[in-house]
Amino acid sequence: MSSAKPDLSSPDLHSYAFESNPEPTLAWLREHDPVHWSRHGYWFITRYDDVRAVLGDPERFSSQKAGFGANNPIGKDGPAKTGAGASDAEKTMSKGLALSFNQQDPPDHSRVRTLVNQAFSRREISERADRIQAVVDGLMAAVRVKGEFDLITDFAFHLPIIVASDIIGIPSEDRDLFRRNFELAARLMAPKRSEEEWAEALKGAKWQSSYMGELIASRAREPREDLISALIQASEDDQKLTGGEVASAIMTIFTAAGTTTERMISSGAFLLLTHPEQLAALRADHSLMDNVLEEILRFHHPNQSTSTNRRATQDVELGGKTIRAGDTVRVSLGSANRDGTQFDRPDAFDIARTGTKHMSFGFGIHFCLGSALARYETKAALEALLLGDDTLELVTTDPVKDPDRPDRYKEIRVRMS
Repeated sequence: MSSAKPDLSSPDLHSYAFESNPEPTLAWLREHDPVHWSRHGYWFITRYDDVRAVLGDPERFSSQKAGFGANNPIGKDGPAKTGAGASDAEKTMSKGLALSFNQQDPPDHSRVRTLVNQAFSRREISERADRIQAVVDGLMAAVRVKGEFDLITDFAFHLPIIVASDIIGIPSEDRDLFRRNFELAARLMAPKRSEEEWAEALKGAKWQSSYMGELIASRAREPREDLISALIQASEDDQKLTGGEVASAIMTIFTAAGTTTERMISSGAFLLLTHPEQLAALRADHSLMDNVLEEILRFHHPNQSTSTNRRATQDVELGGKTIRAGDTVRVSLGSANRDGTQFDRPDAFDIARTGTKHMSFGFGIHFCLGSALARYETKAALEALLLGDDTLELVTTDPVKDPDRPDRYKEIRVRMS
């Protein structure tokens, strides 16, 4: 059997092998090739200062029409094909993604983001505190009955999805179907791996588009106390929000509020359970929780490998390389969080670490609007799981990444006593 090591100088950044264990490759790239031209046709940035420079400069690194690159089947004009050979579903998906405010530059980005910011303000989160705690309490009651359960599918998966759906206005009976099709459609943001997977992704995107259209129409007829109704009202008040922008904003918000927090909860609990001395310190001093949250975010960013794309608007010199105007650029938030020039002992999980300026929520005008909600939900979840009278013991001691979503573990089973 061959013992040949993988070629770290030319990694497949979308392979399961890389995404299930990205740290060795990211460390090599940070040291040897921090501005890396990938086999996928985009620049891949791994050092903290360079990542910050890209995200903090929307004039030279635009979010507008930032595709993957020439070597990607998705094409340079956006994540889905838009030319004569594109299917109707691909054209629809491409147009929808282009309208998302995280794919826009000012003033369009500022206009839409201003309208949705209120739903994620600290005041709004405070007003939802009782609802969030009730969801946590219900989930805890359910897993106590089980005794042994999966941190992901039985707990962490549900809390942010329920809360995000409440905020947005997705009916409870549609949550699971909405989530499933959302995850299928998200595959269109990655390189095509097979025709079968691509067809499933397009099917999910088509369902998603149809569902959002019907839901928006329903709220236009009968408004409710939810974000969809608020965005529709904003449009009616001549704040220039189109129907397509409403739908795209909802999808972006679902990503920010409903899909990444589950990884923060489950991975955070796993980190504490595998560092018993640090869990003991937290149990002895609950005021350490804020440090815990920031270290979880730094150490195990939900996606260690990549972020939303940027497009160079002019030639830029970075890390001794020339990024040409029109080139696609992706930054590695996870790699930036392990940069030894920024963090002492970067590969150590240490809840005593203070003053952490991690990049997990991004930087600049596209800083994650769901950051405060993610912290609040994770804090409530970890307090319930680890700081109460219950004792958790790991059953799954060596979890593997989910092949369908390598930014999260497939299963982390625990036993409660």
